[in-house]
Amino acid sequence: MKTYYNNIKKQVYAIAIVATMIVTIGTLNSCKSDECEFVELKGCQTGVDVAFLVDYTGSMGGAIESIKAQVSTIVQTIATQSNGNYRLSLSIFDEMPTKQATTYTNSAPYLALPAAQKIINTSNALFSQHLTMLEPFAPVNETSFTNQLGQLLTNMPIGGGMGTPEPGDLLLKEILSNNFAGAWRTGNVKKIVILITDAPAGGDDDLANATDDAELASLASIANGMGVQCVLISAIDNSNYKLSLINNNTNGLTYVTPEFKGVSDEIVNAIKASCGE
Repeated sequence: MKTYYNNIKKQVYAIAIVATMIVTIGTLNSCKSDECEFVELKGCQTGVDVAFLVDYTGSMGGAIESIKAQVSTIVQTIATQSNGNYRLSLSIFDEMPTKQATTYTNSAPYLALPAAQKIINTSNALFSQHLTMLEPFAPVNETSFTNQLGQLLTNMPIGGGMGTPEPGDLLLKEILSNNFAGAWRTGNVKKIVILITDAPAGGDDDLANATDDAELASLASIANGMGVQCVLISAIDNSNYKLSLINNNTNGLTYVTPEFKGVSDEIVNAIKASCGE
């Protein structure tokens, strides 16, 4: 009887081996070129969160119009790279004299936003910074993202800006540290910040100095800890964003496009590069 059961065990074991071989062969036959379905997906293929931070001061009109015109191409690139598993956010930053309202304060799109999506920083006696979250992270949100982008310059007058430095670093801090765009997803999801500006970072005092350099380096460290890749799309080279943020961020990227010619193409290139293409 013992011999009988041992034979049965051997037969079951043999059947299991054959079944495993069949599954393995079937998987190998599903390969395309040198890649197989069981190979771990890389880049953005398992999902991506992309936060767009846009300088909304007077000199940015041409860049924003270009992005609006090509938004479908930009979003479809993200959708393709992520196999349709993406979330987008859109925020803007601006600066005005303290106690002076910015140009879009009374516009319908701005008034319709929840209070939690509007930050007016008045820590400096001379300058106030306006940080606005137009579109928080949401799943597969091409339509609402496109609609909110379309409000810029059309139903929301472009902001002012006070001098050359602008407060993009303050907005980045809110998005990295305070979930201003909503919480970033965890797990095997690519996380990207795309900052679009033609000015250096100026914090709350409209000055680009060593304090801002240190803050940008700190933000790079925070981003590294979160697994967030920072991408700078700029009309100027060697800004403090590039030197202190991008150069200290793991896999940080900079695209310089003078006068923002081809800005939409550079955004598409940045997305593809960030996703490993």
